[in-house]
Amino acid sequence: MTSTAREKPGLRMADRVYEAIRREILDGRLAPGEKITEAVLAERFEASRTPVRSAIVRLAGDGFVDMTPRSGTVVKRRTPNEVSDIYEVRALLESAAAGLAAGRCDARDLGELQAIQGEMEAATAGYWQAEDEVVEKVSTLNQAFHQKILEASRNATLADSAARLMNIGFLINTYARFSRPEIERSLFEHRQLIAALTSRDPAWAEAVMRAHILGARNSLAAES
Repeated sequence: MTSTAREKPGLRMADRVYEAIRREILDGRLAPGEKITEAVLAERFEASRTPVRSAIVRLAGDGFVDMTPRSGTVVKRRTPNEVSDIYEVRALLESAAAGLAAGRCDARDLGELQAIQGEMEAATAGYWQAEDEVVEKVSTLNQAFHQKILEASRNATLADSAARLMNIGFLINTYARFSRPEIERSLFEHRQLIAALTSRDPAWAEAVMRAHILGARNSLAAES
């Protein structure tokens, strides 16, 4: 058996650990400041420490955890200014992606966006209650909506850069802090984005996406 073949199981386990811990951070099951240890993870996943360590290093590189010599590994805690900075960069990247998507998306892209939007509208119909199950569903759909626009830009480098910021952990929690008017604003802006893409209007798409993301930033800042 070659060295490469022997490494594959370890690499798969590292990916498995990475995805599981990332999801728990996004879902809020691992809170900012909470400690993560290699020994506990190795026991939990029935793995050696090598793939666990690789997963932790990757989580640190992607901005989910902090690794320090004295404190060990903890879930990253972000200041309000850091959150604001992330949203500002997202606004720049995703507005550019929306502009590109207006000129490059096809009927299938638009159909998928409309389907996602329809599910979001149904999930938020009536009285808004930030229950865990509803918030998770709406947040997942919202992320899928934004990811679809990134894909429709047909620029993989831009899409990868923007997706990394989306995945840092704010989208999954945003809707838990939104009021009913903020939910309605967000859904309206999604409809405007679909209209801009359908109209093949890059300037309109860019403007709506930028306002959409900065509006979310301002809503979060107001509650901090």
